[in-house]
Amino acid sequence: MGKIKSTNVPFPEWVTSHKKPGTEIKFINGKYYLYGVRSVYDKTIKRARKISFGIVGSITEKDGFIPSSKNKLREEASRSYAGKQVFSVEYGYAKWLVSCIDQDGTLQRIKNCFPELWQFIVAMVYCRTAYQSKLKNIPFHLLHSDLCALLGWDEKLSDQKVCDYLFALGGQLSSIHKYMEPEHKDKKSVLVDATDIVSHSQNLKIAKKGYNSKMDFNTQFVLLYLYDATTLQPLYYRILPGNIREITAFKNTIAASGIEHCIFMADKGFYSESNISEMENCGLQYIITLKRGNKLVPYKELADIELGDNHFQYAKRHVFYADQITTEQGRTVCLFLDGMLKEQEKNDYLSRIKTLPEYYSKEKFKEKVNKMGTLAIIHNTELDSEEIYQEYKQRGNIEQFFDHLKNTLDASSSCMQREESLNGWMFINHISMQVIYKLYKILKTTPLNKKQTLNHKYSIMDSIDHLKTIKKVKFTNTEYIITEADKATRILLEKMSIDIT
Repeated sequence: MGKIKSTNVPFPEWVTSHKKPGTEIKFINGKYYLYGVRSVYDKTIKRARKISFGIVGSITEKDGFIPSSKNKLREEASRSYAGKQVFSVEYGYAKWLVSCIDQDGTLQRIKNCFPELWQFIVAMVYCRTAYQSKLKNIPFHLLHSDLCALLGWDEKLSDQKVCDYLFALGGQLSSIHKYMEPEHKDKKSVLVDATDIVSHSQNLKIAKKGYNSKMDFNTQFVLLYLYDATTLQPLYYRILPGNIREITAFKNTIAASGIEHCIFMADKGFYSESNISEMENCGLQYIITLKRGNKLVPYKELADIELGDNHFQYAKRHVFYADQITTEQGRTVCLFLDGMLKEQEKNDYLSRIKTLPEYYSKEKFKEKVNKMGTLAIIHNTELDSEEIYQEYKQRGNIEQFFDHLKNTLDASSSCMQREESLNGWMFINHISMQVIYKLYKILKTTPLNKKQTLNHKYSIMDSIDHLKTIKKVKFTNTEYIITEADKATRILLEKMSIDIT
């Protein structure tokens, strides 16, 4: 911190002449500055004290008072546009979104597939990713954004127009399929997963009573998704009736996508002999976790697993594994042991013995302890143990996808009354999630410092919120200024190589 001159020493007259009510002069590192101040009552000292709330500008003998950039902006605006109506709109995130999807070809793809609806689609994606907007809030958010101006779209949306456009979009199933058709059909690995979406509609034929993964019985539909295992980008989806769980539906979805190589990933709740057999009959590859205690798991190998040479490093921790075994049916089972996870599970269980004695006990601990920290996987691929583990861990990122879809984008409870509207809504969410993962990739691959990347400090929504702080202040259709970014936002923009202001 710079050395501040004592206020008991009188300042030169050419300095004090610039002092105004509500300000004070500070002498820092040989320079004079004007700060804004206000008085507040301090209960501790039982009297008023001054609080500085930011620099107003600097003072030099040659140039006199020099406003700080922010204050200069305000003064210039008030002086030049006095008496004119000023309207502020969100600019930073809207600008980034349009630039992002333009640079990677997504915008052109949307234009090609939906020549009459592309502006509406981008506008909806903007509202969903920036504000997680429900349908009724779309017109409001667009009114207070520069997005439509950036798209050259002068449409004034109402609630009814939004619904009409969405219905029209959902009726173009061939165009939706065309958009999702992969550029390269031969993918190294595509993960398959499904989630249940509860529906409150009484009119949707696709919404059926059925059990979800938690064995809750609801009116729902199933959202089946395919994603690139390398980039985690959502590739293709299909909406299925809520009571459909047949493996043939998964096979048909993969065939409809045009993708030629897929590995079906599922958790232990999906495993059963009938499901495994049906997938094999359909020619599907699979990687499925097994419940601890499953008779197929070679727990007898645990005694020597940490003494062998079979181990690899994952996320800076060592994972041990047993030699893969082949079952009587010709399937392969892998067994892994994570020592750090085992210690965590042991500590967690022991702490619960005291707090929840009705569910946890020392006797049960002794029964379970040998299996703690283990993971068993059954598969029919040609991957080795380390590759299987890596593929399985990707599932955690995929589950984050559904968390964004169902929470961040608020798609878990659908009130759509028409299937066309539902189709349009889910397609908007699909592109929205592609945008979300584009931003996630930037954060994950951009250095923050020598040891960390940006995602260690900024979440996806943090980044979007920072971008949204940059406004466009409009005075007329042709007169406007772009507001400055604060220091934290400037650092983020510089790290991400984003030039907006």
